[in-house]
Amino acid sequence: MREDQSVSEMATEVLARQAAARAKRTGQPFEEALKAVLETEAGRLLEQLRDGENRDERADQWHPNLPRGRAEERRLGRLREEERSRARQAEWESFMRKERRALELRKDGQLAELLGKVLAGEPSATVRRLAFEDQSQAEEGLVALTSSGKVYYKPLEELVEGDMAARIAADRLRESWLKERRDGWLSRPEGSGEGRL
Repeated sequence: MREDQSVSEMATEVLARQAAARAKRTGQPFEEALKAVLETEAGRLLEQLRDGENRDERADQWHPNLPRGRAEERRLGRLREEERSRARQAEWESFMRKERRALELRKDGQLAELLGKVLAGEPSATVRRLAFEDQSQAEEGLVALTSSGKVYYKPLEELVEGDMAARIAADRLRESWLKERRDGWLSRPEGSGEGRL
């Protein structure tokens, strides 16, 4: 920016640079490239500056802090992105701590405890097998994930942030199944269940 450059001249210069860069990149004629630039949000803002009420003011006096303001905006943007990144990392670490605790509970036979008594009509061998398989998978470090209605297993320590939704979905599916089973048990008459696992 020249010292005596007007706002209009500055905006025209920036538009011309952007159009020339676009023309070089796309092979478009300059006029078409300029038209495309003017259709962008930044292009429209520059056009408003070029043709606006401040067009004849000296650019350096019109907004002497413009470069500093842009630098501050970039700095604040970086800070916001770093904060989002730290928040994601903290959420991930909290998620993994919870998953490790849940895995330890499963290793200790949590599902057998949650299943409790075998319900009327349930084969006790099937219920015991479910509890045993869950405990065995936990001892191998496997956790369930659900995606598109399908359940699959993955070692806990191989999970990545992108697996969180599938892992949460699998946990909700398990909780729903246990709740439905328990609610069914609560609606049965007393004494209809057989022994414990």
